Amino acid sequence: MAFLFDDEPKEEKPSYLYDNEPFEKPQTILYGDKVIVVPRTIHRTAHGVEYKGDEAFWCWCSIEGREQQAGMFSISGSEDKSPQTSGGLREVTVKQILAPEWHADIHAVVWYDGDMYDVDGAAEHREHGITHHWDVKLRRIADWSQIPEALRPRAPVPAEDAPVWGETPGVSGWHELS
Repeated sequence: MAFLFDDEPKEEKPSYLYDNEPFEKPQTILYGDKVIVVPRTIHRTAHGVEYKGDEAFWCWCSIEGREQQAGMFSISGSEDKSPQTSGGLREVTVKQILAPEWHADIHAVVWYDGDMYDVDGAAEHREHGITHHWDVKLRRIADWSQIPEALRPRAPVPAEDAPVWGETPGVSGWHELS
């Protein structure tokens, strides 16, 4: 056994001992739901701006509805909530993700329960207590239930060998990947 101020080098466990262990889902709130995340990049051309997202990933998380939050259709209570001639009312922060691992930015799209959501603002890394996690706000893009089944967009299917966010031991964000 080595102590802190010993001259003897400490024994280090080889990292390959646990590399091939199958993932065992923890029984915590952060592993209650599984969503599809599509990170996207912006491509600017002479014809405008286009979002491109090539790869989809599964992400373990907890989805919380924000239906009881005040100001559902506005940022503040003093804003005009009457429909305009164009646009209309827009949902504000209807879902919130708490995820143990997150690698996307504000341009990502999240698919959950058949609906597509935009990430609303930057993901925040919460480091309090023992539950380090990412807090991500979502805004629903469209209510697909109003569109006939045959015309609804389909969520992309992640590749078989794509990493599942939340299953990488010791990694919580893109900055920790090697």
